[in-house]
Amino acid sequence: MKENTTISERILCILDYLNITRNVFAKKLGYTRSQAIYDIINGKSKPSFDFFDKLFNSEYSDTINSIWLITGRGNMLNKEEAIVIESNTENGIIPHGAIPYWNLPVSAGHSIQEVIGNNKPNGYIKNLPGIDVAENILPVFGMSMEPEISNGAIIGVRKMNNWESLNTERVYMIITHEDRMIKRIEPDRENEEILWCVSPNYPKFKVFKSDIIEIQRVCFVYNPK
Repeated sequence: MKENTTISERILCILDYLNITRNVFAKKLGYTRSQAIYDIINGKSKPSFDFFDKLFNSEYSDTINSIWLITGRGNMLNKEEAIVIESNTENGIIPHGAIPYWNLPVSAGHSIQEVIGNNKPNGYIKNLPGIDVAENILPVFGMSMEPEISNGAIIGVRKMNNWESLNTERVYMIITHEDRMIKRIEPDRENEEILWCVSPNYPKFKVFKSDIIEIQRVCFVYNPK
């Protein structure tokens, strides 16, 4: 398969491999109307969180390599993965330079703290430039940080020893009791117990420090092609 494909072209490759039509694919993912799939394939719209959520929870989730779909790197099928390496490696040895990948979308869901560290990752990623600075890799669904971080990107994060001194120019993953999200952070000028979450495409909103489990720095970004 040629390199430097777009995500629309990669979805078409999935349909060719599965030997199904766009209408059947849409129905398999639970869409009542297939127009959303047509718009993605024709480049009229980008895949939404809903699309990725449906696909990665469908009957195809064990077949299609999610990292290939998002980045175009590696192979289409999990059984042929080159970038994502199965987590149950021989003797439990993690390949040198490989970073744990967790199929836990950022911008939705509950805290990842009970997952990372207590369970095995979905796989490992290597051979992406700059990835070695990250401790964990996660997918991003949503458009709040576009164009810097696109819908369908993967990010690498690192834990911070002290997040009381935050750089307003950096992007962070904020883990609360309810959410995990990527934003820039600004302190509140009047209340030191409040932080403001800032993104280019949505109004900023406040979170109380008491609701924050952890803040991790986004140190690696790979946007879909």
